Amino acid sequence: MGKGTLAIVTLGCKVNQFESEAIAEAMEEGGWELVPFGPRVDCTIVNTCVVTARAQADSRRWIRRARRENPDGLLLAVGCFPQVDPDGVISLGVDGVAGNQEKASIPEIVEEMRRQARPVISPVIKVGDVMKAGQPPALQTKRFRRHTRAFLKIQDGCDARCSYCIVPLARGRSRSVPPASVLASLKGLQEAGYQEVVLSGIHLGAYGMDLEPRTHLLELLDQIEAGQTPARIRLSSLEPQEVTPELVALISSSRKICPHLHLPLQSGAEEILQHMNRPYTGAFFRDLVLDISERMPHAAIGIDVMVGFPGEDERAFGQTYDLLQALPLSYLHCFPFSPRPGTQAGGMTGQVAERTKKERSQVLRGLSREKRRAFYSRFIDEPLTLLIEHRREKGMLRGISRNYIFCLLEGDDELMGREVEGVLVDVQGERGIGEVLSRPAVYKSGKTAPLHSKG
Repeated sequence: MGKGTLAIVTLGCKVNQFESEAIAEAMEEGGWELVPFGPRVDCTIVNTCVVTARAQADSRRWIRRARRENPDGLLLAVGCFPQVDPDGVISLGVDGVAGNQEKASIPEIVEEMRRQARPVISPVIKVGDVMKAGQPPALQTKRFRRHTRAFLKIQDGCDARCSYCIVPLARGRSRSVPPASVLASLKGLQEAGYQEVVLSGIHLGAYGMDLEPRTHLLELLDQIEAGQTPARIRLSSLEPQEVTPELVALISSSRKICPHLHLPLQSGAEEILQHMNRPYTGAFFRDLVLDISERMPHAAIGIDVMVGFPGEDERAFGQTYDLLQALPLSYLHCFPFSPRPGTQAGGMTGQVAERTKKERSQVLRGLSREKRRAFYSRFIDEPLTLLIEHRREKGMLRGISRNYIFCLLEGDDELMGREVEGVLVDVQGERGIGEVLSRPAVYKSGKTAPLHSKG
């Protein structure tokens, strides 16, 4: 017999998205029916985020909304918010809280909640010391609902101590999933029909350093390249100092690893980088991006950048803008600094006004639009291999190229979930406009495009 209906709300990063899918799969195996968030749901799980003040406010808002929508239903808050502030989460009216390491035990935690009379007098509290965790929580999934691309967490936690970041307090030290488990998961996702998997982690470049015997990301990627794995493997964010010449060489020659790197710069001003505890300089970052671009001219290079860090004056912001403007980048992700409790930067002097942060964010988002359009425009009249997503945008199919170009094109639903050969014919806003190829054609590069689809 079924145990009732279950809704899961997920906030934050790709790691959280992976973990929510794994929780959903475990709960379904235990007899729960997954339904959309809404009223008359028997149990709601909110998978929270606290990386910024806004993310924490969003987590708080969803918890309160879940309680309003289902005053008689079970409500469990899990993840980073309970990990750093369990009492604060409990005060919002939840029936239970669980930390990040406890996500593997969600079915048992919910059963403990079910055994209590309503309303719950004493919330179930399962928040351990994540800093003592020896390995990531044992979570696995072979499907991603409503997703064409799957995410796979291969690493958790972070040993870095960037002065602004609360993540090590919420996720603990760096812990890696053993290579054999990663390869088995990738094989399962391939057998389930996924053509692209995004390898995710809190500090992906630290993969394998905690394992015995010690390994590293490059060795894992070599095994993925040779193994029974999906046709497209994409890497999530990598720290600049971890993008070695050997890694760039592997990606440039790979049949599977997508030519797409996402790098967190955060600031182009030397004194700001030092106060952030970032282990590189603006000059190092500039040389790295130029080298990647020279060795992989077709690759997408995305950047994380933070505005309004304490002490960031107009000169420092100008240095960041000038560096970004001069580099061959594909897009920017811009974040305003927000003080996080327990971090060094939270108590620094020289805090920047919120209005100034907003203005600087708008400037960089404008630059990002320019960069994306310029990058896309380089590939007009060039053949692209597009993975068609299981959704439409503005009534059109949406495909994503291996080098991270999002392209809208006409076509039937039967193309969804397939890799097709297309050509970019225009750029409108932040989207490419493409056409599916039905016959061979020669383009200005001299390359001949394959017929229609690889299926």
